[in-house]
Amino acid sequence: MLLTGFNRRFSPFAMRLREALDGRTNPAMLTYRMNAGFIPLDHWVHGEEGGGRNIGEACHIYDLFHYLVGTPVADIQAFPIGRTTGRYARNDNFSAMLRFQDGSVATLLYTALGSKELNKERLEAFAEGGAAVLDDYRTLDLHGFAADGLKVRGQDKGHRAELEAFAGAVRGEADWPIPLWQQLDVTRISFQVERLIETGGVAAEDAAAPAAAPPAEDG
Repeated sequence: MLLTGFNRRFSPFAMRLREALDGRTNPAMLTYRMNAGFIPLDHWVHGEEGGGRNIGEACHIYDLFHYLVGTPVADIQAFPIGRTTGRYARNDNFSAMLRFQDGSVATLLYTALGSKELNKERLEAFAEGGAAVLDDYRTLDLHGFAADGLKVRGQDKGHRAELEAFAGAVRGEADWPIPLWQQLDVTRISFQVERLIETGGVAAEDAAAPAAAPPAEDG
């Protein structure tokens, strides 16, 4: 049993949005804005323990994209902003675009340039004449979908539900909370985006091939 701590897919908002997107016959478009805030360069987040802003935090969004779309990623592009005054790390400000095997496209805008007065995270999704807006894991507005929106008191990013799912799987009551093939593909995506950030968006020669179709024995 292996579970990487990608918690956002366990949020009730992500689950409701996944229900809304299920059954679509055309690719979807998703865009995610993370107003991550400034963190000093000497903070542990930027070191080996934290892995940096992309590997340490943006990975959660790549997994959320995976969960919502449901197919492996076929192509990855990423670009950092140009040179700064030295206040920001290379992976503090970048944009990553993922194209999935079903033709869906998901874009992450990750930035430390903004004000903390603005909510940290916002997702917009479009498919089959429907539109969805997830605002900081507090509200989900659905337009043109059969499913209803959702609002909770406070914020729910799925941490508790993830632990409960893991406990159930360990007891043999459920399948793996996150299929192994998705955990591996999200890790591959994170490393590839990191390489692209370091090279200014130039494709790395050693880019790994897309993950294979989901194996049947993950349960």
